[in-house]
Amino acid sequence: MRVFLSHSYEDNDIASKVRNYLAHHDLTVFDDKADIATGASLNASISQAISDSDVVLFFVSKNSEKSQWIQQEMSLAVSNRLKGKDVKLIPIVLDRNAEIPFFLKDYLYLDMSKSKDFDISMKKLVDGIKSNSKTSVKQDLEATVANIEIEKELLKIKSLEHEEFKKFKTRQMFFVSMIVTLVSAIVASVGLLGWLAKVDYSNFEWIIAFLAGAMASMFGSIIYMKKEKPNKNELNKKINDLHEMIKKMEARHDR
Repeated sequence: MRVFLSHSYEDNDIASKVRNYLAHHDLTVFDDKADIATGASLNASISQAISDSDVVLFFVSKNSEKSQWIQQEMSLAVSNRLKGKDVKLIPIVLDRNAEIPFFLKDYLYLDMSKSKDFDISMKKLVDGIKSNSKTSVKQDLEATVANIEIEKELLKIKSLEHEEFKKFKTRQMFFVSMIVTLVSAIVASVGLLGWLAKVDYSNFEWIIAFLAGAMASMFGSIIYMKKEKPNKNELNKKINDLHEMIKKMEARHDR
């Protein structure tokens, strides 16, 4: 069984350890940084090595994210897989915050970002490499399409939620502005009446009470509107549809 190692130069130490471990377990390993002869074409050699491999290991790290070569190797391996090549793709995560590329997220990865025991991780890797458990290209495509649809639905839900929140805030600001305008008008009217009539303000106790009531109502309404949630009916429907889509996808995988 031939295994291709795809990694950045900065991750060469851990890749070499993995290479040696796999070689001691009767696996033929091709390292894109060590097994290309001087003077050979890099593109041609790597393309041929990936095409000839039964397993391709991708070392995902903060270093690989910056490497154009790694991205090309990933694209080539995934392309071969989607064209019908019987190859197993295994991402190996080295850094906790490293982002697995979208086209590899469907494949179960080996997390070495937290592992302190190298041998335990390698045993899992060898078991995964030698396992006969494989998915067909058709299943891969179905899963990819389903994941794309799920991502689209999630974006729709987020967009809808954002729009609902904007409408809610607009209604809230309109309500507050209306109350403030009303109170300002009342205060101005009281001042104007007092100036015109030259009366004692103590006779306007009922107006002061009205103002106090209006202010209390305003603050009560503001507190209530902050607690009030936007209409969730359409959001809940979208989320339920999304859950149904996931269930159908899982059912197809189980078959």
